[in-house]
Amino acid sequence: GCTSRGTKANWFHRVRFCSTCYGSKMAGGWTHSQRQRSLGQLGIEEGTLSQIQDYFDSQPLMPSYLFRLSYHVEALKKAASEYEALPGEEAAEFLLTLKRRRDYKIETGRAMMEWKDEQISSREKDIAAEKHARFESIEAKLVELGWESRDFPMSNKEFRDLVFKDQKLTPKVWQNIKWKLEQLLDDSRKKRLEKEKMERRNNRKSAICEFYHQIARETMGHLFEYSSVGSILPEIEEVLALPSVKPPLESDTETVTKDQWVEAAPDVRYIVVKWWRDILERLVYSLEHGATAQHSEIAKRDNGKMASSSENDAEEAILSSIKGLRTKLSSATVFFCCNDWFCKQVYRFPHSIKHALSHHSCSGIGPLLSQMQPLDSDGQDLVQRLLKDLKLQPETVRLSEVVFEEGDQKNLLCTRCDESTARYMDLNELISHYIQHQKWFSGATEAVRTSPDSCYPSRAVTGELPKIVNDHDWVSRDGLLARQDDSEMKEAVMNSQINFQWEISEPLSGSTESINDSDFFSQFFASTDLEWFGM
Repeated sequence: GCTSRGTKANWFHRVRFCSTCYGSKMAGGWTHSQRQRSLGQLGIEEGTLSQIQDYFDSQPLMPSYLFRLSYHVEALKKAASEYEALPGEEAAEFLLTLKRRRDYKIETGRAMMEWKDEQISSREKDIAAEKHARFESIEAKLVELGWESRDFPMSNKEFRDLVFKDQKLTPKVWQNIKWKLEQLLDDSRKKRLEKEKMERRNNRKSAICEFYHQIARETMGHLFEYSSVGSILPEIEEVLALPSVKPPLESDTETVTKDQWVEAAPDVRYIVVKWWRDILERLVYSLEHGATAQHSEIAKRDNGKMASSSENDAEEAILSSIKGLRTKLSSATVFFCCNDWFCKQVYRFPHSIKHALSHHSCSGIGPLLSQMQPLDSDGQDLVQRLLKDLKLQPETVRLSEVVFEEGDQKNLLCTRCDESTARYMDLNELISHYIQHQKWFSGATEAVRTSPDSCYPSRAVTGELPKIVNDHDWVSRDGLLARQDDSEMKEAVMNSQINFQWEISEPLSGSTESINDSDFFSQFFASTDLEWFGM
């Protein structure tokens, strides 16, 4: 090998070189395109090289990328010189000798590599054991001094370098590193204690926040028992700033218990009931002034210029006001419509707020109230008409009426739809059904009006557009809008619809023998939304 300490050993050729020498004294394989150029450098005939080079290739023993320089140049040149000096039979015998040497080198080289790997592995285990023993000794001494294992800054490289060394911990070594270790441990303990203190405060804040949300859910009613109301409540900082909340927040305990919360709960409840009254007042305001009330008017109302309630009302007075506001909003004729294009249903209070919380990202009470708007004047007229058609008086109707029950027993039928395809609905769905038809008609009419002349050539001649008839127009067309069927009538209608489906499916199937189970059609209609057929 070279005179310096070699770091690269080739167990096949029995040589060791430093990185610099390895690159100059070893060579890679020769392809046909490289051979002519390499021959001049090596001084070996091409025929000689082709005969002997396989016996000097260390790749079979050391195939890794690091040993891609697999030929020892000096040994190769020496063998080439000997081979060229021999006559034919002796040259052939020389090649056999080279083959035997190669096989021997591979066999013994593999054994040496395995031995070396075992030595390295054994040494690594010894070093790991020495490091672990040193760490255990240091740990025991530090614990005796009052430090805890959780104070050990294991992520600190300087600390790891001191404790994990393959060097025995002698008294002298311990005295040399003790002061530095305690300095690192002191810094680590301070950070840990500060972190734990912050975690405890966050736990207390979370507990207060949960108590706060629980009060809000109780104030809003049982419908919101499991709702996430945090996005619309006043900011938690307003609650944390209350004098009665600060003691449990800053007490440096693990959490806030119910006993600690008892003293702060009344002040928090007062904030919540005022907030809830404000929401209800805004809903009633939009109900009384129409869904299209100007934002400036609502802003004035929010600033107190149009409000009748006082900021300093007693909690009993606020709760009484809430009761009156809920009564107005819970009237049997009050419905709210979701502004989202994909939401087709209308909702009554407080289900309207429940829907906005559950299905839309309302970050604040403003977006929530904008999401759910009371029906406009035409929508209110629709409700009045429907109730009258169902033989109910809008002025005296009560929520206990069967028509307001929601569930699987839907028995209201739109009389403007073809009875053979109409579906039974509850009152909410029936109102939404008419409103969606009106939206479709308005959109279709506008699309026809604004379409280019090329779509309707007759417009250029007659000046008229195709007429679209809105058979669900409740504003300008008289007549019954809906009816309520008893179970006998509903069964008759459903059977009629089954027969109709049978009739329209028969030409498509080519035979009625494969469709002969009326129960199948009953289940089909019970589970299928026939809104499309009714439009």
